Amino acid sequence: MNKRKIFITGASGFIGSYLLPKLAELSDELTILCRETHKNHSYRPALPNGTKVVKGDLLQPNTYREALSGQDIIIHLAADYRVGIAPTRSEHQKMYQTNVTGTLNLLNEAKKAQISQVLYTSTTAALGETKGLLLDETHRHNGYFRSYYEETKQIAHALVERHQQQGMPIKIAICGGVFGEGDNSVLAQTLSAFFNKKIPFQISTNSTFQLCHVEKLCDGLLRLLALDKPQETVLFTGDVFSMPEIFTLLSEIQKTPPLPTKDRRSLWPLAWLMDRSSMLGFTMPLSCEALRIMDGSTYTYSSYKAEQLLGWTAAESLNDFKDYAQSVANQYTLMNKESK
Repeated sequence: MNKRKIFITGASGFIGSYLLPKLAELSDELTILCRETHKNHSYRPALPNGTKVVKGDLLQPNTYREALSGQDIIIHLAADYRVGIAPTRSEHQKMYQTNVTGTLNLLNEAKKAQISQVLYTSTTAALGETKGLLLDETHRHNGYFRSYYEETKQIAHALVERHQQQGMPIKIAICGGVFGEGDNSVLAQTLSAFFNKKIPFQISTNSTFQLCHVEKLCDGLLRLLALDKPQETVLFTGDVFSMPEIFTLLSEIQKTPPLPTKDRRSLWPLAWLMDRSSMLGFTMPLSCEALRIMDGSTYTYSSYKAEQLLGWTAAESLNDFKDYAQSVANQYTLMNKESK
């Protein structure tokens, strides 16, 4: 297999930090784009030796244009994944610029550089709610957005898809929720807060979503990248979860009684006040966006195509998540012992 030259955005992030070592094992020549100096995360794989770091910004194509010359593949992982951002124009603009403008800039530069393959990581949020069904890659968003992240990723997905339909060699990986050591998502923060005894109650909800271990997702991305087709769109999702199920699991691990439950409707005034506080720069534990997500909606999709086309499976996501949650619990147990 010839050595591939691969340019990666978002390599410093959660998924990127796990994907890079796997690409390095294949002897690929890696170049990553970073806005700031790359720093290894204590719970994530280290940056592989020999990786070239280019300091630049997706919003300023002139900072990475030269680095694209001679590249074979672009893997676009960079995204602003935050739920509960302050409902201000400036915060919305930041997220839009990263998720939409940055993506469009990169596609335009990829065309100019005649890149032979682009791999774009999308999300099931871009396809929208499924009303309890397990849908496939052909589903389209109904236009009701529960978070600004969902809205920007839907816009970006549509733009990437349009370029794909116009003949650009793009593969789209649509990912569900992802977890693993070194994660700093809202879910990971929730686990940390729970084991740190900072969550007084849970919110009653039957909303469902899917989770897959980051190692399994990276395996899927590598399989899609190796597929001998210039264009393809594939879903990578794991088992279905709900927050009440997750809190039950966490209570079992911690050997504590289940958290008391509050009706989400009773929390709207508090969430509104916290949103106002976040507009002043404070970090708040609750937001109107978070409550909207817990409205009973489902974001559940089938990975049948990935199984048939790529031989991929998320395997035992539930068991993987139990192991991950236990690991987080162990970290806090150790921290508490050391602090005494």
